[in-house]
Amino acid sequence: MLIEIAIKNYAIIDTLNLEFFNGTTVLTGETGAGKSIIIDAVELALGARLSGNVVRTNADRAEITLSFNIANIPTAKTLLKKYDLESTQDCIIRRVIDQDGRSKSYVNGTPTTLQILRELGDTLIDIHGQHEFQTLLKPDIQLMLLDRFAQHADLLSTLNQAYDEWKKARTLFDELKKRTTDIQARIEFLTYQVHELGELKLSEHELESIEAEHQQLAHIDTLLSQGQKAFSLLSEKEDGAAKDLLYETINTIETMLPFDPSLKNISELVQNAATYLDEAAHELKHFLGRAEANPERLNELNQRLERIHQIAKKHRVNPQDLYAFHQQMKKELNESVNSDERLAALEKEIETLQMHYTDSAKKLTQNRKKTAKRLNQLITDAMRQLGMPHGRFEIVWTDITDQQPRRNGLDKIEFKISTNPDQPVQPLNKVASGGELSRISLAIQVSTAQQQTMPTLIFDEVDVGIGGATAEIVGKLLKALGESTQVLCITHLAQVAAKGHRHLKVEKKIAEGKTITQIDYLEQEDRITEIARMAGGVKITPQTLAYAKEMMV
Repeated sequence: MLIEIAIKNYAIIDTLNLEFFNGTTVLTGETGAGKSIIIDAVELALGARLSGNVVRTNADRAEITLSFNIANIPTAKTLLKKYDLESTQDCIIRRVIDQDGRSKSYVNGTPTTLQILRELGDTLIDIHGQHEFQTLLKPDIQLMLLDRFAQHADLLSTLNQAYDEWKKARTLFDELKKRTTDIQARIEFLTYQVHELGELKLSEHELESIEAEHQQLAHIDTLLSQGQKAFSLLSEKEDGAAKDLLYETINTIETMLPFDPSLKNISELVQNAATYLDEAAHELKHFLGRAEANPERLNELNQRLERIHQIAKKHRVNPQDLYAFHQQMKKELNESVNSDERLAALEKEIETLQMHYTDSAKKLTQNRKKTAKRLNQLITDAMRQLGMPHGRFEIVWTDITDQQPRRNGLDKIEFKISTNPDQPVQPLNKVASGGELSRISLAIQVSTAQQQTMPTLIFDEVDVGIGGATAEIVGKLLKALGESTQVLCITHLAQVAAKGHRHLKVEKKIAEGKTITQIDYLEQEDRITEIARMAGGVKITPQTLAYAKEMMV
């Protein structure tokens, strides 16, 4: 439920903090006072796109904050948890817009995206506008309204999952089939590549191994001469080999130990050094014993490396990647040769997935048709309440010849109506009367809203084009709707305003040379006066006041 709106420097609103409550709250005021600005601000906070500059003149930025109580809205809680935006029972949405049209969005203080705002908004508020009828003409919107009324999210989820699985397999099949058109040429090319690479007989780590061996043989003279010199310095030098000097050092320290035991650690360190030096000399001697020049082997390595580099250059890969490239070519060749088998397997899989999809779609269709009967009667009753005594509403199914899976199922529906007893139902856009269009739209909106789990419904001047007794009925319908959910209604009709549980008056004023919008809750007497103004015009008389008071009963 929406519990508060806070707006700063938005359009002609300077600063506004407004609390909201359960039930039906009506918003009234003169044209241009800023009633619809409130709705626009709500839509922006919930991720709507910016159109033009909305920041108040001489202000740096606009800020809109919506506070919701989501204690009883599990869908919102689930969404917050999904995006790590979880809160206890409150959800605070804030959008900040600067003069350049850039904006930042936050949920519970955490920066977020407009897409997440829109997803969240879909669980919190449903806005019905005065131009809703144009939207109601769209088949996808009609199907969405039916699904919302049916409340079968589980069936839709199962269908969507079945569709996604079918679509994935179908896309893979189409891609593979497309490749088979020139697959023979590709097979010939791959066969040649695999054969040439196979003749090279390159093992996985061979290149690294022969490069290391080549490096050694190519520099064998340097390795032998420098190795012999190092060994001599360690062990064989007559005038002070490192080994002899180190042992002499050990003996010297040993003579010092009786006089200062603290030198024992130094003695051990030098002894360890002597041990390491002996090991190094041993390893170096072993190296000199096995290292030898081998021109024939060096020549073999040169030829092998040259061939590897030639093949790598020919296939436009790095020599280090040649082995992996060969494996990839073999894999692709195998897949290409077996593409017919893969296509057949995919085709069988697609048939199975399509059967699963069709089963899910049939269950959804059954529930849609069952729900349509209830909705037909509900909207028909609403039309008759709204001054169309012979009104009739019917959701009509159209056969789909192409039974290919679709994300929303295999149903093609159309909303149709009749306003005269001797006429068959017709598509909505065939209805001629503007007044009837408004009432039919309102009947559909109010009826579909009755079964929604949406915690907050906003009706923005949906009563345009009606009046008199019909307007009073609209007010009663909206009030009844407010008994089970939160309803906000912007209206110009006194009969509708009189039925609200609470009443907000929107006024445009001049304060210190600045135009501002002011919104206040009206107490009983002020509310009677406002409804009298709406009903009777500029001059308020005792008669219009009495009429206003009577309407509020």
